[in-house]
Amino acid sequence: MEIISGYNRKCKDSIGGVKGVWIMKWLNHSLSQIVTNGNQLTSFPEVFIYKFESIENVNANEAQETDDGGKYWKQSLGLTFQGSDSSNIEILQRVDTRILILDNNGLYRIFGLYNGMLAGNIDYTTGGGKSDLNGIKISFEGKEEKQSVFVDSPFEIGFIEEGFNYYKDFTMYG
Repeated sequence: MEIISGYNRKCKDSIGGVKGVWIMKWLNHSLSQIVTNGNQLTSFPEVFIYKFESIENVNANEAQETDDGGKYWKQSLGLTFQGSDSSNIEILQRVDTRILILDNNGLYRIFGLYNGMLAGNIDYTTGGGKSDLNGIKISFEGKEEKQSVFVDSPFEIGFIEEGFNYYKDFTMYG
């Protein structure tokens, strides 16, 4: 392989940030059920997904890293929720998940497509003043062999958006 071109500076016409986050329980699908074309997801088994609205900006990151096993893509995401009832959020620590994000440029991506995302720490804070957070922060992290894939129309290829009551689906399978 040889280098055949350079990289020119591009106009800054994209907007950073995440507009929407949907979480689904990770289920073990065969590779033939998850169909991609390059870096585009084209087909996925029907699955219920649930929208989670963070009260702070969502920080979604993806970086290529190396360890003894080789190169991989580290994917991470953090969400913040208002309120003190963490019982429903704690369910997310007991299951692997896949996370669909919509960025501020209108592009959908999936984190944890093949290996899933694990919920890390849940931080509950009451804050020290009236303007401080009284709520919950939760972080997710995953490792994938390939970079996250784009999805043109997630709700037309197998993702079914459900209401907020994800408790049944996330606890139903163990």
